[in-house]
Amino acid sequence: MNNSQQAAQEIMNSGMFIIPLLPNKKMNGDTDILTKKYSVDEVLPNYNVGINTGLSNVYVVDLDSEFGIYFGNLWLPQDTRKHIRVYPNGREEVVHYLFKSDGSVDKNNPLGKSASEHVELFINHNVVAYGTTIHKHTNESMKRLIDSKHAVKPFNESILTTYRKICFASEIAPYLKSANTGAIALDSCLWRYCKDWSDDDRENFLFDIFSYVLPDDRDTNRAKFRRIIKMNNDTTKNNAGYVYLADYIGVDRATVKDWLAWIGERPREDKAKKTYRDFTNGVDMRALRTKDIPPLKFAIDAILPEGLVLFCGRAKSMKSWTMLLICYHVQNGLTILGRETTQGDCLYLGLEDSERRLKDREKKLAIDTLNPPYVDVDAPYLGMGLEDSLQKWIDAVENPRLIVIDTLARVKQAMGKRSGTAYDHDNETLRNIQKLAIKNGVTIVLVSHLNKAPQDYAFDKITGSTGLQGMCDAMWLCERGEHGAQSTFIGRGRDIMDFEYSLNWNDETWRYDWVGNLQEVNLNDNRNEVLNAMKELARSEVHEARPRDVAKHCGYTAQSKDAQRISKTMLRMKGNFELVKGEKFGTYKIVSLNL
Repeated sequence: MNNSQQAAQEIMNSGMFIIPLLPNKKMNGDTDILTKKYSVDEVLPNYNVGINTGLSNVYVVDLDSEFGIYFGNLWLPQDTRKHIRVYPNGREEVVHYLFKSDGSVDKNNPLGKSASEHVELFINHNVVAYGTTIHKHTNESMKRLIDSKHAVKPFNESILTTYRKICFASEIAPYLKSANTGAIALDSCLWRYCKDWSDDDRENFLFDIFSYVLPDDRDTNRAKFRRIIKMNNDTTKNNAGYVYLADYIGVDRATVKDWLAWIGERPREDKAKKTYRDFTNGVDMRALRTKDIPPLKFAIDAILPEGLVLFCGRAKSMKSWTMLLICYHVQNGLTILGRETTQGDCLYLGLEDSERRLKDREKKLAIDTLNPPYVDVDAPYLGMGLEDSLQKWIDAVENPRLIVIDTLARVKQAMGKRSGTAYDHDNETLRNIQKLAIKNGVTIVLVSHLNKAPQDYAFDKITGSTGLQGMCDAMWLCERGEHGAQSTFIGRGRDIMDFEYSLNWNDETWRYDWVGNLQEVNLNDNRNEVLNAMKELARSEVHEARPRDVAKHCGYTAQSKDAQRISKTMLRMKGNFELVKGEKFGTYKIVSLNL
């Protein structure tokens, strides 16, 4: 067996398919070179040996330029199979990195011809692994060798991201001419368009690229780059975008936009164009009076409308149990909380749950005989595929009605060091999913939490900025009473009347039982508290009592909210003739004791 055959046999032993190639060539004359399955016997002495990446089910990252080779060897994982080329002077370069296909890439060079000038990603190609080839720029004869120290590592999203980063760095590196102004312009674009890059990611990228391109520049050091990053994080100083970078390095703006899209968001125009609107041709209110507009849709009559809804409660307030139950009831058109539902397809994303927990809850809620909603325990982040995934589900089902995302924290990206306030961030985060709900006429419920700080306005207990409240079309708030105490469930929204319900948690059925309207329940409870206190005071020969006497008897301090509640209740009871004025100023008597 000749040397070429030995190399071919080693390749086949590793589970890959070979391609016999002519000496010093990357071809063999066959037209079906990528579909034909060759044997070792077809490899003649001094033949080059290639790998058929498509049949072998491997991806190959081919480093094809000075910059591509440098950044590829710096950033790609080293614990995978590699191919090496050796120059006449003995210098070696790793030019191929092999990875097991994961099916995530569907064509060669997914970033296009521009990127492939430096780095190529092959999924169906002939790649030379052994023999001798001619350098296309220097015409030097180079040996090709296989580094088989490692097995072929599986391809994944991280490697694809690294490939994109190598392409970007290789394209922009030749144009960088200052580790000061150039780094400021480049990092400003990283900050603006690479939303998932941390400060450390940006620092490492700047250091890696400038250390190679401008190693002798006095500003090529980490301390300088950290100062640049800190400055760019200050939105009052960071005004540079792709236009500034393109003009500074002397490259067409559209080309720089393409490059930046490889590693982050595709840049938009830096400045919005001035537009004008003729307000005399706005909404024709007379025509609107006769225009047929579909009525607002509800998942639960009067309280759960179409749009984006925020449902909040403290930890262990049984939010997940409640929303899972609601999904089953809407999916089957059953009443809940004393109200009718609109039957339709439901999607429940239990992102803090497991299959075991879901099965257990379904059984305890006694809903395991009902038609189940669509359920998943994993989802992309907001702005990173979630909205597209929800739209795909909406388009796929027959009658989309309700989507529950439990919890918001599991799909909301960390704010990090970004421009704007927390309000701006929350508002922008929910903008697209709110539009999605309205456009499709469905209800999307985001489950979130309440903080423990006391608040005068109940909805200010919601964890996060008021940007969450501002973007949502409706809000639900649930507070579970402890040790058998009353639980409350309140709601407010743009298209619903405020509601306040009193609930009791039922340990036997694992759900809340509806008691009644909170105001009526509270009024009855308050009335009973006042009447009981005054009857006890009367038995102590105190037939006329001031509100502070009743509050003190009930154990409340004079300035407490409970004391104020007692005073308001007694005044209301006087208006309903349940109490009458006493002989002394500011006192009250029970009507029955005055007869």
